[in-house]
Amino acid sequence: MVGGLINLSVLSKLKMYGIRVTDIASQYWCEKQMELRHLYVEKVKRTEEMKSGEMLHQELEEEANIEIELEPKGYADYIYKTLYMGYLGMTNLPNNKHTREVQVYGSLGAFRLSGKIDEIRLKDNELYIYEDKTRQKDELPNDSQKRTHIVQLLIYRKMIDDIRSGAYSAERFTRDYSTKSLRMTPEFVRQFEVLGIDGGMQTIDSIADKFFDSISSVKGVSDTLQVRYINQFNRKEIGTYKFTYDEKEVQNVSDFVLKYWTGAREALPVPSEEKWKCRYCSFFGKECKVWWPQNGLQG
Repeated sequence: MVGGLINLSVLSKLKMYGIRVTDIASQYWCEKQMELRHLYVEKVKRTEEMKSGEMLHQELEEEANIEIELEPKGYADYIYKTLYMGYLGMTNLPNNKHTREVQVYGSLGAFRLSGKIDEIRLKDNELYIYEDKTRQKDELPNDSQKRTHIVQLLIYRKMIDDIRSGAYSAERFTRDYSTKSLRMTPEFVRQFEVLGIDGGMQTIDSIADKFFDSISSVKGVSDTLQVRYINQFNRKEIGTYKFTYDEKEVQNVSDFVLKYWTGAREALPVPSEEKWKCRYCSFFGKECKVWWPQNGLQG
């Protein structure tokens, strides 16, 4: 970062406008692989486990959330629907006790940040945050995999805290996403009357205010964060990993990942003791030769 301005070289190289929480989590698996996934999008194949995970999330969302027939036709429409669905989910928590697939927004340093929380539950006037991961076998993941899940939840919790404290507000969101210059399609707007959406909630800025208020008004957030592991075939829960939110650990994560995003260092490959991960990487020996056999890859 120079003179308080964002170093856009990394985002530009990766053709990104902001950072996703899943990118940060991926930095803790292999930062080099995360970078290559953005550089070679066309070569990234969706695995069966990824497809199964997406299906599970969709099924659970349909079970938990109010079905809304809003059909986006463009980017501005999508932004509105995302905020509106989040607002409905949060405001119905007192009755439904849980909501799923809540898109949240925030910042990391000077970068805009976004991510989707799998599930938020309301217990004793406190929010509980959950992340769901599918597994092919009825066994919990190794520590390396678990670490990425922990980081993901830590960042989600930070984002919720920042909204509640006002550190990240609806006003900041509208600036970050230039919402005043966005125009929803007439076809999309015509759906508002059919759905009975209040006239005071029919702009992106107005629904952003409502969504951010719905989060900032909650009384408390639990320090207990939970990852649920689910069998991708029979949908049965394998187990749950619980841990406690730690602000110092969040700061450590931020310090580490921002060195990459600000351009202070190049993307790091996995350390020598973790080069077993390379066998599961589609870039191994092609776009990435860091631990290619002639450089000493061992079993």
